[in-house]
Amino acid sequence: MALAQISGTEIVGLVSVVPKNTEDNLLLSIVPLEEREALLTHTGIRYRKINDNTELGVKHFFKKGIESLLQELDWQKDSIDIIVCVTQTPQIAIPSIACQIHGDFGFNTEVLCYDINSGCSGFVYGLHTVSALMQTVFKKNVRALLCCGDVSSQLIENIDRATRPIFSDAVSVIGLELNKDNTEATGYFNLETAGKGQQVIYSETIDNKQYMRLNGIDIFNYSLKMVPKNISTLLNCANKEVDFCDLFVFHQANKLINEAIRKKLNLPESKVPSSLYHFGNTASASIPLTLGLNWAPTNLQSGWVLVSGFGVGFSVASALIRFNPKVCLAPLQI
Repeated sequence: MALAQISGTEIVGLVSVVPKNTEDNLLLSIVPLEEREALLTHTGIRYRKINDNTELGVKHFFKKGIESLLQELDWQKDSIDIIVCVTQTPQIAIPSIACQIHGDFGFNTEVLCYDINSGCSGFVYGLHTVSALMQTVFKKNVRALLCCGDVSSQLIENIDRATRPIFSDAVSVIGLELNKDNTEATGYFNLETAGKGQQVIYSETIDNKQYMRLNGIDIFNYSLKMVPKNISTLLNCANKEVDFCDLFVFHQANKLINEAIRKKLNLPESKVPSSLYHFGNTASASIPLTLGLNWAPTNLQSGWVLVSGFGVGFSVASALIRFNPKVCLAPLQI
């Protein structure tokens, strides 16, 4: 169990980007007509955003998010110190997407750039990684860009009824700032891994193409066993009660899993927003995307939210973070 605390680092901006093209699960031909309503009830997913231009990969969506965020925050390129990209769907193996983005934008050479291969828990792992890196920079004020997300459709076999009705394409770009004069705790993390569950979600190669596979029953069992305990341990570490948090934002796995976790933690529905119906499972972008749709400064009480990512690995990562960004936008459709 990796419990951690950060000080002085906060999210100041958040932008998500999705493709305009939409698939409707109630019109999905691979699912028999008589089963489509049951699928919607079980997963909570009706619409999914699908990139229909295979020449445009995840980097294209990251760049659109960065352009929007820099403009919204009025940040200059030369003020960025760190760029980290979290994805499992790069179009090419090398160089890293972070380095490609660095070159495409013309950031200065004094920027730390690299990628992290992570899925459902990737936003929380990325947030912890970037927050820790920012503490090491020899500057009083540090800025970073965290890019999370996938074009999951490139991993989906069109005839696979286990994956196609679930996964959606999306990315999020998060701007973080660190003021080293601020020594107050601004985040707590609980990062865990159960590698024995590596076959719960995996990929296999067919005709030189990688396809995602999953075992729904095992995902449900791992999630219900690990996630509530992970969150409870985190709250105990932070010395906070459940009702302290303004929102609990879970990775958008599916309605059945997320409702089971909510009920096990005895959380009110009003504090557990969802983006599943309109956006499906958007991998590591699902938490920030859901925040962008549901967070409002007028609803602030404590000013803290709890986020929890879980899935491929099998990996679980939760964070209790102070959250009052200058910019928090609903997804841009491009």
